[in-house]
Amino acid sequence: MTEESLEDKLPPYKTTSHKFVPRYTGPKEKDLTQEQKDIRDEILSTRKRTGLAGPFGPWLARPNIASPAQKLGKACRYDTNLSFRESELVILLTASKFKSHAEFDIHQGEALRAGLSLDVIQSIPRDDEFSHDVAIRRISCTLEKEVDEGKSSAHGLQREIAIVCFTAELLDTATVSDDTYQRTKQILGGDEVLVDITSIVGYYTYVAYTLNVFKIPSKPPIL
Repeated sequence: MTEESLEDKLPPYKTTSHKFVPRYTGPKEKDLTQEQKDIRDEILSTRKRTGLAGPFGPWLARPNIASPAQKLGKACRYDTNLSFRESELVILLTASKFKSHAEFDIHQGEALRAGLSLDVIQSIPRDDEFSHDVAIRRISCTLEKEVDEGKSSAHGLQREIAIVCFTAELLDTATVSDDTYQRTKQILGGDEVLVDITSIVGYYTYVAYTLNVFKIPSKPPIL
């Protein structure tokens, strides 16, 4: 499927229901240094749909932070052993844990685009409802139902439930048990995949904190 046809199939963009008054959205265009302009252009070249929306405005205030942060984000999104669908599931869980409504809203559209159903997305516990046990129970039931209905494969189900279990436990306890580590490693195929998941959780925790502290709302993507 081409990028153009993917764009045509994008679901309606859902903006945050919280009417934030942003505290800080980053330096103004007229005040940017050449270094900041170069980093801005680099970010825009890889984010044609969303532009500088999200955490990149505040980060741009510190070029030595913005540049490596956007490179890490690109690696976590596009250069891991997880599928786009699996990555978005990890990101949505992270956004839910840290009550980042803007992050969740932005990635809800990306998750739908990647093939996650609205039912799966809506099964993710939000805000104070979030816990390891609740996340696993709700999401697993929804994923299993989709397999029963022929909407996804049993192999994909096993991987996604393993990813949910690992991610939810990491978010809830700041680590994972030996049993969870070994089980997830066996299902996903190696330690390096667990590095991928842990890195995505870490990066999007940073994103969530940035969005929450500076009260950055979600915005319609720039197409």
